Amino acid sequence: MTAPPPYRVDWYPADVPCDAAAASFATHYPVRFIDGAHLSLPLRPLPGGDKAVALLMSNQTSFLVERNIVQRMTEMVRAAAPDAVVGIPTLGLTYARPAAEAIGLPDFVALGYSRKFWYEDALSEAVVSSTSPDQSKRVYLDPALLRRVHGRRVVVVDDVLNTGATMASALKVLQKARANVVAIVVVLTEGWAWHGKLADIDPAIPSLVRALGHIPLFGRIEPGWAPLPETEAGARPST
Repeated sequence: MTAPPPYRVDWYPADVPCDAAAASFATHYPVRFIDGAHLSLPLRPLPGGDKAVALLMSNQTSFLVERNIVQRMTEMVRAAAPDAVVGIPTLGLTYARPAAEAIGLPDFVALGYSRKFWYEDALSEAVVSSTSPDQSKRVYLDPALLRRVHGRRVVVVDDVLNTGATMASALKVLQKARANVVAIVVVLTEGWAWHGKLADIDPAIPSLVRALGHIPLFGRIEPGWAPLPETEAGARPST
């Protein structure tokens, strides 16, 4: 079995140019953030080899990258004036906790996949993650944390919003908890499959999404990878 190349993401400030509009990319994709800074993300082929993703593994980036992302996400969370911040497992927790602390909240809420013996199925939903498509699991809200979200303004935090499956399940759990979700803050949106998934819950939900940047999916061309037009930022669904 051939090991993949070492994982590396590089951070560049706004005054460093990047060519995110190039026709194709060989090994990395530069995703531009809303403030002009950008990340260089490695391209990883999907099973089958004809498509690829620009991969953000939030628990494998440098502290410099993490720190810069947290700073920017914190400002988006702050703008929503939440009473509580909820982190999506697993990688959304990387950003939810420090953002909640930075805006002055006393704690945050971590949803989880591991069922503790005191958990209740009534505060859970089934989910199939895009990164673990062969594993069916459930996302849980610890009933001991119900008071942190019940009837309160909540911001939900995750790393990458792609298929929307995990986010949709988390939102259904928060609906059961009577939380008032006022914003969904993510590092990146990826393609637009998530848009329809969230709109199936409520057509207004996609408008709650706030992202630092957007990445497309990629198709194989020689000598590299080209963004799939239907997944690019300009292809956002109108409804």
